Amino acid sequence: MWFKQGLPKSNLKRTILALIIGAFLVHLAVFVQFDWFQYEFRTLPKDGDHNNNKTLTYVQNLEPTFNPFLEVTKNVLQIKKQEQIKIHWFNKPGYIHVNKLKTWLSQCSTPCTYTTSGASDIVIFDGDTLPRDPPFKKSNPNQIWVFYQMESPPITGSKSWRRESWRNLFNRTMSYRLESDVFIPYGNFTKRLKPLKKNMTAIMKQKTKLAVIFSSHCGIPSKREIFINLLRKYIPVDFYGRCGNLTCKKSTETYKSCFVTTEKTYKFYFAFENTFCKDYASEKFYRPESQDLVTVVRGGADYSKLSPEKNYIETKDFNSVKELASYLKYLDKNETAYTEILERKWKYEVNHPEYGFSEMAEISQKKSICDLCSRARSWMKESKIYGNIASWYEKDICHAPTDLH
Repeated sequence: MWFKQGLPKSNLKRTILALIIGAFLVHLAVFVQFDWFQYEFRTLPKDGDHNNNKTLTYVQNLEPTFNPFLEVTKNVLQIKKQEQIKIHWFNKPGYIHVNKLKTWLSQCSTPCTYTTSGASDIVIFDGDTLPRDPPFKKSNPNQIWVFYQMESPPITGSKSWRRESWRNLFNRTMSYRLESDVFIPYGNFTKRLKPLKKNMTAIMKQKTKLAVIFSSHCGIPSKREIFINLLRKYIPVDFYGRCGNLTCKKSTETYKSCFVTTEKTYKFYFAFENTFCKDYASEKFYRPESQDLVTVVRGGADYSKLSPEKNYIETKDFNSVKELASYLKYLDKNETAYTEILERKWKYEVNHPEYGFSEMAEISQKKSICDLCSRARSWMKESKIYGNIASWYEKDICHAPTDLH
């Protein structure tokens, strides 16, 4: 045998090493046929940060191939782009700007992007300005059409959602209604780690007036002005806006100063909605909840589902306008009972629109958009359709006032 003929040890070592390498290559050629190399590990950037490639480990399933090493040249950003949920908002409301919307989407945990193309994963339609008929057909059977609405049915601009042409098209809803697929409140409450401590004596010393209301929409379904005029028979109420006898200048800063003055000088703020509709509680409810006065609410919402505590007064808890007025006069004279309500408010931080609708968008709309993104994948696998969106939106949802006595 050749190894018995005195083969040098160095040659023997090289020969053995060559055999080992050869066996490894044969083993590798067989091994690549298995699913192990159908996966590659990638490091992807955070949402909205394509310059950082050291944040998230991601496993990408690849097509089987003979040579897996060709796949590792695949562009990581291309993989991420393929993942993104594409959202098209056909008729955005004026308070939602494209650049702001793109920023929100870039910050969602589920990768989403805004597109102006109807060939998207999701198309949102604002019911308030819904066109007479659908502007296009669905680009594919899995495309999700979302009915968006932040106004109550009686006061929407467009009523096209009642038309037969919009039936059997909407897959999801996005609105102030608690039962919406994506719920968008006008505000929310966050419990503080420690309740605020304030100088109650100083606060009460400034409160020289009893009650105030701000309203610029007159002749509305809730008959707000009639209710206020009934109250005025028993207590003084200052009425700001086109429907009242007092006005604020239209500039934003002056409008803000009106509310600052309100907080300091009045004891009660009337947050009266323009309709009595299920779940509808606008910024009128949330805004004064962050102020040092007691809110009196009148509307169709179940406020106990929106607020963690009864730190407000509901008109429906009283049998008559006169009875409500008597209770407000009692609180006016009983500082202890009045301050107990304020102290309940101070347990919470209230996020709400400051003095316009755009701020509400910043607070609630961003979260709702990201909720939409996070649920999109599962929604695409489900079959859900609203046969008649008008039935969901307005049937047995609103009622006329019954408290004008």
